[in-house]
Amino acid sequence: MPESGALQGLQMIFIGVIGAFIGSFLNVVAYRVPRHESIVFPSSHCPDCHHALQPWELVPVLSWLMLRGRCHYCHRPIAVRYPVLELLTAGLFLFTAYHTTYLPARIAWWVFWMLLVASVGTDVTSMRVPDVLTYPGAVIVLLMTGMAGVLPWGTSILGAFVCFLLLVFIHIISRGNMGLGDAKLYFSIGAIFGPALGVESLIFASASGALIGLSMRALGKLQPRQKIPFVPHIATGVILTAVFGHTWLQAYLRLLSH
Repeated sequence: MPESGALQGLQMIFIGVIGAFIGSFLNVVAYRVPRHESIVFPSSHCPDCHHALQPWELVPVLSWLMLRGRCHYCHRPIAVRYPVLELLTAGLFLFTAYHTTYLPARIAWWVFWMLLVASVGTDVTSMRVPDVLTYPGAVIVLLMTGMAGVLPWGTSILGAFVCFLLLVFIHIISRGNMGLGDAKLYFSIGAIFGPALGVESLIFASASGALIGLSMRALGKLQPRQKIPFVPHIATGVILTAVFGHTWLQAYLRLLSH
């Protein structure tokens, strides 16, 4: 392998590892923030027996595998969301690094992915997307998107408000079944994607939610009117849009032009 290729490979490994450790921290955020607990103190511990975890138990993904998904002390199950969110964060960091070479744009996307993954975690653990995440996240993502040149300022601001107001409208007509936390999160999504791709991500999210919801209902895993976390479906729609969005949007526009 040429030297530049070797260095690039090492850089990607480093980014993946950093992403996994950030995902581990986001797991802490997802569990503690909805419970109004400090994300710093006490140190990482088992939520069941409260035993402080040792460094070897804090290695992303690998520790969960070595422990076979159970606490070393009380043997209670460790939720699978921990390695899933760690792997997801690492994958999104690597995806951004592979497709974006301009460092400020990379950082803007990484911050956005951190907000999205943390929101997935809070929604899964508490069915909430706390304001302490969405309000600062909206301001930071909007500012970083414009300053890094991810989108022109006008497009970013328009996308943020179009997506936010669309979700507020859905919240009203659904009589609260669509939470306002989702709407606040979509302010950031619209800011970094713009109006067209932001709305496209919502279409994919709705399709994902409908597919999973109907499947769970058919399997008897979901009762009538039982709510499920929607942010994981939002994340699915956002990731599909990040990977395929421009291609599908251009194909749709070409179809309309005929």
